Amino acid sequence: MGLLQEISDAIGGDKLKQLANGQGNFEEQGSSDQSAVQDLIKRIDPEMLKKILGQSAQEVDPQEYADHVTPGVGNTDPLGQLKGGALASIAAVLLNHLKQAGSGAGTQPSKIPGLQTTDPNDMNSDDVAAVARYTQQNHPDAFGKAAAEIGQQQPGILHSFLGKSAMALAAAALASHFIKMDRKAPK
Repeated sequence: MGLLQEISDAIGGDKLKQLANGQGNFEEQGSSDQSAVQDLIKRIDPEMLKKILGQSAQEVDPQEYADHVTPGVGNTDPLGQLKGGALASIAAVLLNHLKQAGSGAGTQPSKIPGLQTTDPNDMNSDDVAAVARYTQQNHPDAFGKAAAEIGQQQPGILHSFLGKSAMALAAAALASHFIKMDRKAPK
């Protein structure tokens, strides 16, 4: 059985094509398309996931992403609604990848505008949003790596972290990746 057939059996061939064409529904956290993306994340090589999520993060308009994560914009707070230590987990992953991005002044968390603390366990949604915005805008590769790690560890919170636009871009790229892989596979 080919990889595409295996994925088609798991999430549906039509759903895979729909996602690849950018026609997913990512308005709501628990949508069937969100579940399909979580299935794709489980089946992809971690390095390829980092690449895809990094590219998707670069394609999202920084203002749109800032509006998504900033508490109160649009009367939402997607990060503030996370439960069970998920907010601290996102903060720790972001800070870790930001620090790994380099040792220059641009990667020192204490220099991030609006950040009140660098302790992930003490961060509120405003602090995590500040780190996320900064990383997405200034270190997209680190942001992509953080998104991949979050997606692999806790795929259910990826939508809160990325937002609908980045999720749609990532879904299209993930689905397209699997379709291309299947075309290359020997029959």
